[in-house]
Parts: sequence; C-alpha cells; structure tokens
Amino acid sequence: MAHALDAFGNLNSAILFAATARACGPFDQTPGRKRPVSINALAASLGRPFETTRRHANALIDEALILRSPNGLSVTTEAIVEPRVARLTDTCHDLLVRLIEDMEGDGLTLPSPASDITYDPRSGIGIALDLMLAAVESHGRREENFTRLALLLAIESAQRRAAHAGADRATDPVIRTSTAARILGLPYATTSRNIDALVDSGLLTRSGAALRPVDDARANDGRSALAYRARQLIGRLAQSGFPMHQPGTAYIRYREQAQDLG
Repeated sequence: MAHALDAFGNLNSAILFAATARACGPFDQTPGRKRPVSINALAASLGRPFETTRRHANALIDEALILRSPNGLSVTTEAIVEPRVARLTDTCHDLLVRLIEDMEGDGLTLPSPASDITYDPRSGIGIALDLMLAAVESHGRREENFTRLALLLAIESAQRRAAHAGADRATDPVIRTSTAARILGLPYATTSRNIDALVDSGLLTRSGAALRPVDDARANDGRSALAYRARQLIGRLAQSGFPMHQPGTAYIRYREQAQDLG
C-alpha cells in the first residue's frame, strides 16, 4: 500500500486501478477477465460510494490509465507499462516473492508448483494485486477510509514483526506516529490526523507516544478472512508454475528489505 500511495498519490485511485486491472486487465489469461467492468460493479466490489468511484475513475481515464468504452472500464497493456504503474506492479510482484521466500525459509509447507507450466510474472503480478485487494476487502468492516485502514494495517504489521523478532507486543509497543508516517510515506500531519481518528473510533489506543491496535472480533475476523484468501492465492500461484522451492529466482527486480521500525 505504501508503493500504491507513492505511485498514485492516494489509495482510492490505486485500489480502483488494481480492481479494474484484475477485472479485465492483461495480467493473465484467466477466462472472463477480458470483459470491461462497470463503475457500479467496481463501487460494489470495493464498498465505495458510486460518486467517489466515478470521480476517481474519471481522473484515471484523464491520465489514460483506464480506458472507457460503451461496455465499461478496462486497463490496457499500454497502461501497465507506464513507468509509475510498472514500478508499482513489479514491486507488488517482488513483495509477493519475498513473502513466499520468507515462508519457505521459516519451514512452512508450500504447495507444489505445476510442473507443466512455465511461470509468467504477469500471473504473479495479478495475484499480488489480488492479495492487496483482499486486505482491503477482509478488513473493510473495521475502517472504510483506505488511508486509515492502511495505517491500521501498517501498525499491526509492524507490531507483529517486532513480536516475531522477540519483542513483547503487550508491554513493548514500538510504533509511533512518525514510524507509521515513514512506513507509508505519508506526511506527518496527515498521519497524525488519521491516527487521531483511529484512536477516537476505538481501533487504536495510545500509551504516551506509542500506538497499539485494539484486538476485537472485527480484527480477528479480518485476519482470518485474509489468511484464508492468502492460502487460496498462494495455491493459484503454485498452479501458475511459480518456483515454490526456489522463490528467490522469481524476482523481477530484487528482494526489497523491510522498513526499519526504529
């Protein structure tokens, strides 16, 4: 989501582009993905108001990133090779590769890859975008504002990284407003304003300068839904011929290091 913000300037446009690309973009040859998609369908799938979706769709059309036709909206091959879009999709792919590489390194059981298919990174890009969309869909009941949701997920992810490294999440919260701003590349004032809203809505608690997510039924449901969807997507990745037992060979660019939480 940090890279989506960097590429598009706001998550509404980035998520809308990703959803349009997955509905009808040229990332893979799955039947049914070539049909243009309506603004109504996109608004419903993303849980966004029609007018908000239409406004951001029009901006993407003006930038020639989405094509409007009588049948609906689509993303063309020309759009996905536009430099900032290509940088985003390549990075999403490589973050997915890093996830698989870390899972393999931790000894987790991964599905066996299809042996009769040569892996095409375009399929991996599509699955990586699906995973980003799944995070929004799975946790959407917690927070409708995409920027606030991204901040909430970034803080949770950072705290779980700290726990994995040995910190006690219950007594040693490590994330401050400045850290969250750096993770997503947002201005400090924007981050502070949105974190205040998350605290007011009961999704975050503040202890001094440190922030801690609130674990409740919605958070647990969101994590369970995303984990289930991620397992499905990793299975699809394996069926695309992805080298599950040598994931490091699949990077388009390179393995991106996790951001410093200090």
